[in-house]
Amino acid sequence: MPEPGTQQEPYAYVYSAEARETRKQFPSELVPKLLVILDELAMDPEAHPERIQKIGRRGEIQLYKHPDPPLEITYEIDKETRKLYFLHFAAPVVQLKQIFISYSHVDTEWFKRVKNVLQPLENQGLFRIWDDQKIAPGDKWLEEIEKALDAAQVAVLLVTQDFLQSPFILNKELVTLLSKAEKEGLRIIWIAVEKTPPDSPISQFQAANDPARPLCKLSEAEMNQVLEDIVIKLKKMALAN
Repeated sequence: MPEPGTQQEPYAYVYSAEARETRKQFPSELVPKLLVILDELAMDPEAHPERIQKIGRRGEIQLYKHPDPPLEITYEIDKETRKLYFLHFAAPVVQLKQIFISYSHVDTEWFKRVKNVLQPLENQGLFRIWDDQKIAPGDKWLEEIEKALDAAQVAVLLVTQDFLQSPFILNKELVTLLSKAEKEGLRIIWIAVEKTPPDSPISQFQAANDPARPLCKLSEAEMNQVLEDIVIKLKKMALAN
């Protein structure tokens, strides 16, 4: 036992071949968080007994379950040599949040631009993105939209004059999304693409960009920066849960 007040050297740690392979499969945003957790375990691999389950035939293997972000780390401890052997890493499959993109078809070019910027969030396994381009020929389009609205946890609205004048958006999509925001905590991210009246139905929500400087008034560089900031906000939203 160390003397009270003495500082123990952290455990050294090594990876098994499987641990190295499973780490490669992690989304790039999770790797820094994993490394921080490994360093914390190296300082004291038994600091959180409530998160540890002993597994294996003799209980010699530790399964550490980190709550946020949800990660599982399997390892063995050699207390004599003060080494940790990391055997496996896992990010348990969770139900991805669904982003519903709402836009006027008059603004299809704006939609394509924003969708292109958001697509990496889906590629990295952080969100599932839905828009009406996913409705296949022959599908019952209204039924598909209703299912997507019901499944959404985040809504990205591309707000223009045409968006605010669309009867379907105002009477169907917005009514459903605003109700879900109030009752179920759906997050609404609205982007001022054009100048927006201060009394619009979405004015109660904080805009993702400055409504006084909508996307259509920005230079290319300024627009790219605004869209990049929005992606960062969404990433933080995904990784915080």
